[in-house]
Amino acid sequence: MVLFETILTVATEKVGEKLITGIHAKLNPSDIETFLKQAIKAANEPKLGGLFYSFQEDGWSGYGPFLNQFFKGRALGELQKPLTGNQGSPDVTFLTEALWQEATGHSRLQNLDRDKIQPWMQVFVETYFQATNRSLQFQIIKDDYCDQIRRVFDDVKFAGIAVEGQDIDRAERLADIFVMPDVQEDDSGLQRIPDDVPPEVIDNPQQRLLWEQRQQILQAKTHSRGRKFSAADLFTKGKTNRAVLLGAPGSGKTTLMNYFAVVGTFHNAETSAQETAELNGLQGRPNLPIVASLPIIIRIRDLARHPDLSILEFVQEFAEKDLVVTRDLTGFFEYYLENGNALILLDGLDEVADMAQRYKVVEKIEAFLNQFEHCPAIITSRPAGYKRDFFRTDEYPHYELQLFDDEKINTFIEHWYNSRFELEGERERRKTSLRKALQDQPRIKQLARNPLLLTIIALIHRYQAKLPKERYKLYDKAVETLLTTLRCTQISTPIANSSILPP
Repeated sequence: MVLFETILTVATEKVGEKLITGIHAKLNPSDIETFLKQAIKAANEPKLGGLFYSFQEDGWSGYGPFLNQFFKGRALGELQKPLTGNQGSPDVTFLTEALWQEATGHSRLQNLDRDKIQPWMQVFVETYFQATNRSLQFQIIKDDYCDQIRRVFDDVKFAGIAVEGQDIDRAERLADIFVMPDVQEDDSGLQRIPDDVPPEVIDNPQQRLLWEQRQQILQAKTHSRGRKFSAADLFTKGKTNRAVLLGAPGSGKTTLMNYFAVVGTFHNAETSAQETAELNGLQGRPNLPIVASLPIIIRIRDLARHPDLSILEFVQEFAEKDLVVTRDLTGFFEYYLENGNALILLDGLDEVADMAQRYKVVEKIEAFLNQFEHCPAIITSRPAGYKRDFFRTDEYPHYELQLFDDEKINTFIEHWYNSRFELEGERERRKTSLRKALQDQPRIKQLARNPLLLTIIALIHRYQAKLPKERYKLYDKAVETLLTTLRCTQISTPIANSSILPP
């Protein structure tokens, strides 16, 4: 069996690259080579007469290079037909005769049974064409689905603040202002926020937030921490293809998940010039295995509201109703999940309020991820409300989102004003002004290390051209911003959690 798998690899090596040379193909070389392997395996079944079965039994692997040469030579034009989308299936009769002619010129294959070539080729062509055609149909659906993902998740809405004479602030592309955060491994035995929350803060969101932040600071001082690295390297430097990502309110969990979803939509082997420019311009472009993957983003609170739906059913319903994908999605998500070509993004476990229901959702998620174990997955939650027995740390390494350091604050300011003003002089003046305001007011700069608060501070500075010197005045302006935002529009990230403000 190992020998045959090796033969399949040799037989298809670099064929995919040869097949898409000179034609516009939506599939990539590895996809095509996978289909060729499937077709060879199906055609070479002993019950079908096994054209090459006797060679396989003898342990001779030379027919692997022979098929490789055949696919890149005489068979090339016929194998390209399905890839063009309009030339139909390869010609079985032509391929049968071509293979026979190739075999007669090969010292070891001169005695190949000619009568077996035609049925072998019939099964090969049918399997290859069906797999290729199915994949191309799903690729068309994927284009539509990814367009809708970008439409929904790459549109960051800012409602602005109630400044007389100013219009509501315009929307912005997430990729234009995004700053990639750092994460840190939790090697401390996953010390969590204590469950015994003081009664006086349970029902007060602001007091509870402050209490949680203090607990995190205390734990950081008393427990050792693991490696710190960019969230873009979550899987390349991580231990598995799974991750639990913990972060305080406003630390950017949802924004990061949205960004990964948007990056995952730049997927085609041949992208347009505009897509290529956008992909090259994405800030902190990640090393996650996502550019060739299908992003599947799930808001866990919404999943919990549909306990009777499987996760697959929920994902399809979300695509149809929320993303407004109008094409038939039957088998679509299963195709990418079963092949390990999907990135699963599960956001906001803590937002399931009832603890018993939260455990049920965890079980549902774990069963789903075990079913599709080759797909990378990220689960996010606030530390408060997360239990250390939800996901095993050996299978699901845990990381914590880090606050912004000075460099990331400066990068955000750079992105922010580059996206807001066309005149270079005005951009630079505004950047300098905001940086100086933060430098002169250390307590406000400390608040700005939280991405959500930094966004609110930038919004205030955008229209006021200065920051209040007292924190309470900044809070007043921030509350005004959030209230105006809630009145004027439905909020998209990063302004997605109004409970961030300390008392």
